[in-house]
Amino acid sequence: MRYLKTQIPVEDLLQLNDSGDASQLELPGIALSESDELAVALEVLEQEISRVQLSEEEMELLRRFRKTSVENRRMVLQILGG
Repeated sequence: MRYLKTQIPVEDLLQLNDSGDASQLELPGIALSESDELAVALEVLEQEISRVQLSEEEMELLRRFRKTSVENRRMVLQILGG
């Protein structure tokens, strides 16, 4: 058993429990059931990521915007109504 400087076993501090399925990882806030709730949640997450992910054209515009001068940035923002 490993001890910290306090002579308290690490396992006691972590409150490790030997009961149950050791291969099952439990994550706080995620309760898995026999249903496909996790699959649905992952699908919604994937859709949301796709929705906010920049297209190639948007990434190119952002690269060019970042490389240009402050004055050019102001003109672009003015044209866009910002």
